[in-house]
Amino acid sequence: MRISMVVEVRDAATGRPAASGVTGVSEHESGEITEFTAGSDLTLDGNWGRELPGEHTITVWKPGYLPYVANADVDADMCHVKREIVEAEIAPDPRAVPEDPISFTEGPDTTGGWPSASAEVQVYGDTLEIKGLAQTRSCTELRVVAFRSGTRLHAQVEPSDLPLGDECVGSRRFEARFSLPSRATNLLVTNAVYFPAVLFDGEVRPAE
Repeated sequence: MRISMVVEVRDAATGRPAASGVTGVSEHESGEITEFTAGSDLTLDGNWGRELPGEHTITVWKPGYLPYVANADVDADMCHVKREIVEAEIAPDPRAVPEDPISFTEGPDTTGGWPSASAEVQVYGDTLEIKGLAQTRSCTELRVVAFRSGTRLHAQVEPSDLPLGDECVGSRRFEARFSLPSRATNLLVTNAVYFPAVLFDGEVRPAE
């Protein structure tokens, strides 16, 4: 028997298709695991040809949402292809970065050079975007550097080595994008003392 399993993912709050950006696994009761990714805005695709009848535990992850676990019990039928539809309604993480931008404002920097800054943080799928305005007394371009501290991502705005020349002004804009891990959870923008912080589980890298 061959199993064709379809996982339909919707946003629990809106009922809209939400498979885009989702990753996950299906674990059979025997321990065999099948990975899957989004095949469309609604459904997830995986190599189900090796799947077995019996109990399957399906777990899906999406940045900004709580992990979702569903169970599917597939009966054995040796004469047919068994098609099982699993519905997964994922709920937004109450601590997550929402689709609408979150703004933060920096406090005064007593170390010098950064009187204030403001920015917006937004998530597009698995991409975290930070952009805003900062004031500085140095005449160079601004850059955003991300580094880890435990499970916290610090995105720090700082002067670069590129001079501004005649366009040196007190306030300048900055923008940066970072790729979040496919199974990122607990996204949260906080008002750190000198820069924004985003909490998540997993690695981070500059977006291409």
